[in-house]
Amino acid sequence: MTWQIFRQIVEGLAHMHGQGIIHRDLTPNNIFFDVRNDVKIGDFGLAKFTSLEQHDREAFVSDVHGSSMDGTGQVGTYFYTAPEVGQGWPLIDDKADMYSLGVILFELWHPFETGMERVIVLSELKNKGVPIEWEHKNPQQAVLVKSLMSANPADRPSAMDVLRNHLPPRMEDEALNDVLRTIQKAENFYVLDRIISALFDEERISLIDHKMEGEHLTQCSAERSFFQDQVFKVAKDIFKSHGAQGFSTSTLSLVDQAQRGQKVRMIDSAGRMLELRSELRTRFVSWIAAKQVSSIKRYEIAQIYRKAAGPDAPHEYYQGDFDIVGDSFGLAEAEVMKVVVDIVSGCGFDDMYEIHINHASILEAIWSWSGVKIHERKDVAKLLSLGGCAPPQSSERKLRWVHIRQQLLQGLKLQESVVDRLQTVERRWNGHTDLALSRLRGGLADYPRVSAAIDELAALQSYLRVWDIYKHVYIDALMVPVEEYHKRVYFQVYLRKGSCVSTSSAGMLLAVGGRYDSLVQEHWPRTVAFSVPGAVGVSIALEKLILVTVAESEPDSSGIEVLVCSKGGGGLLRERMEIVSELWDGNIKADFVHLPSPSLTEQYDYANEHGYKWLVMITEADLEGGNNVKVRNMETRKVEAVSREDLVKFFTELAGSIGNKKNRNHTNTK
Repeated sequence: MTWQIFRQIVEGLAHMHGQGIIHRDLTPNNIFFDVRNDVKIGDFGLAKFTSLEQHDREAFVSDVHGSSMDGTGQVGTYFYTAPEVGQGWPLIDDKADMYSLGVILFELWHPFETGMERVIVLSELKNKGVPIEWEHKNPQQAVLVKSLMSANPADRPSAMDVLRNHLPPRMEDEALNDVLRTIQKAENFYVLDRIISALFDEERISLIDHKMEGEHLTQCSAERSFFQDQVFKVAKDIFKSHGAQGFSTSTLSLVDQAQRGQKVRMIDSAGRMLELRSELRTRFVSWIAAKQVSSIKRYEIAQIYRKAAGPDAPHEYYQGDFDIVGDSFGLAEAEVMKVVVDIVSGCGFDDMYEIHINHASILEAIWSWSGVKIHERKDVAKLLSLGGCAPPQSSERKLRWVHIRQQLLQGLKLQESVVDRLQTVERRWNGHTDLALSRLRGGLADYPRVSAAIDELAALQSYLRVWDIYKHVYIDALMVPVEEYHKRVYFQVYLRKGSCVSTSSAGMLLAVGGRYDSLVQEHWPRTVAFSVPGAVGVSIALEKLILVTVAESEPDSSGIEVLVCSKGGGGLLRERMEIVSELWDGNIKADFVHLPSPSLTEQYDYANEHGYKWLVMITEADLEGGNNVKVRNMETRKVEAVSREDLVKFFTELAGSIGNKKNRNHTNTK
C-alpha cells in the first residue's frame, strides 16, 4: 500500500514536470486523497510554470524564500527545501521537487511517536543523511532516498527515472509494455488503430472540458490588433526596402526526425505524427538547397508554436525572419543587424537596443583556455546565459555573476581555478567592441583561429559604424549561440525595457541571428559541383515587440471614428449605407448599426459600446432641404451642420488639426 501511495505521488510529479510545472513546495501537507483514495497534489501557490524551450528568461529569480526557508508560512517546510533553493542558486529546476520527494519517501517508511521526534529525525536526515538503523531495515528505500536527496541536483533522478527504474514492478506495467511492443512493430496496425479510434472517440472527446486559455483571450482585443498591424507593417516595409522577397512555410508537417529542436507534436485520426511549425529557417534552407539558389534575400512573418504548461493548447507567437544568402562576409551580418535596429526604431523605440556579439571560434578558445571540459559546457553555458540580458560591465550583470559563480562552484562542482578564469573573461574581455577585441587578441594569442575571428568582428564593427550602429554594441565572449548551426559570427539583440515594463536595467531578448553556412552545407546536394553559398539570418520575436508596443502606447485621441445614424424616415438604411461608403472611400473609419430602422437609443448605445466619438446624424428633412447632415461630438456634445458633399473633407481636416495639436503638445513636454 505504501509503495502504491508513493507511486501515485511520483506519477503526479512526472505529469507536472512534463508540462513544465515545478511545484517548489512539495510537503505531506500538500498531498491529499480523493473520495477513491487516489493521491492528489495541491497548493500550487509557489509553482513555476516554465516553457520547455525558454531561451529568454524575463526575470532573474533567486528562489530564496527567506530566513525561515518557508514559502507558505507553514512550520516544517524547511525539511523539504532542496539545498540549491536555500543557497539562492539562480537556476532552479524540477530536481528541487525530487529532493522534497526523497524526504516524503523517508517519512512514509519511518513512523514517528511525537512531533518533537519528527523534527529531530528529519533535521538529522537533512544534515547528516539516512539513519543507519533505518537503512538496514529498508535497504531499497534507503538507496532511493539517498539518490533523491543528493546535494547536487544533477545527481538526482527525474520523476520519470523513478517510475521506470526505482519502483517495484506491477502486473499492469507488464501488460502495458506488451501493448507498446505490439504497436512498435511496423507490420501490426490492428492494436494501433484501436488505440487511435479510442482516442478520437466522439463520446470521450465530449467529456473533456475544453476551455480557452486566458492568455489567448487577452490577445483578442482591438488595441492589440491595431498595434499588431502596425508592427507587421513596419517590419514588412523594412524587409522589402532591403530587397527581400516574401516566403511562406506550412504550419503543419509530418514529423521529421532530422529536424532540430523540440516540436509541438500531435497525431491525427489516421495515426500520422504531425508537428507544428516551431521555427522559420530550416524549411527555407531546404528550399534554397533543392533549388540551388546562390543569392537571395527573403523574409517571412508567421506564427511559431510552443508547448503550453498543463492541458492548454500550444502557445502561438509571431516571429519575423530575415535572411541573406550569398558570400558577403561581414556585410551581410551588418545588414541583418540594421534591419532589426530599423524595426525597433520604426516601432518607436529609438536608441533602446543593445547588440551582443560573439564568434564561435572565440567561445571555443575560451572553453579551452578556462579549462571547461566538453561534457561540462552545456550546463555551464546554461548558467552563463542568465547574465546575458544585462549589458556587459553593468552593475546588474556583476550582481548576477555573484549567484552564477556560486552555482558554478557548488552546483556544477567546477574547480575554482576554472571559475576564476571564466570570471576573468566576464570582467576584462567583455564590453564595448574596440576595447574588448583588443583584450581578446592579447589574452588568446596562443589560439590561431582567434585572430581570424577577431578580424571578422573588427570588420563587422567598421560596417556598423558606417550605418551609425555602434553605441550599444558589445562583445559578449561567454555568450553561447541559441542555434547550434551558428558556427561563426552570431548575435543577440535586446530591447531595453521602458518604465511600464520593468525598472530593471536588464533587457528583453528580441532577436537572435548569425551566420549559418554549416546548415546550408548540411542540406546542399552532394552531387552539385559549384560551391555552397554562405548565409546569414535573424529571427525577430515580433510577438514581444507587439506586447511592448501595446504596453508603452498612449491612448490615441487623434483618430476619427464615425458612426452614421438616422432619425426617423423609416431608418434611411440606403442613405446610411451610401454615406458610410463615402467615408470609407475617404479613408475615414466609419460604421452604422446593421438594422433597417434602429431607434436613437439603439444607435447611442452602439456608439458608447464601441467607443465612437463622432456621430453623423441624418434626417429625411435635412437631406431633402439641402442635402445636409449634422455632426455631433459625443464628448463636447457640440453639433455642427455640414454639407454631405463636404463631409469627407470635414473629417479629414478635423483629423489633421487634432494630430497637429497633439504633436505640438508632445513637443512642448519634451
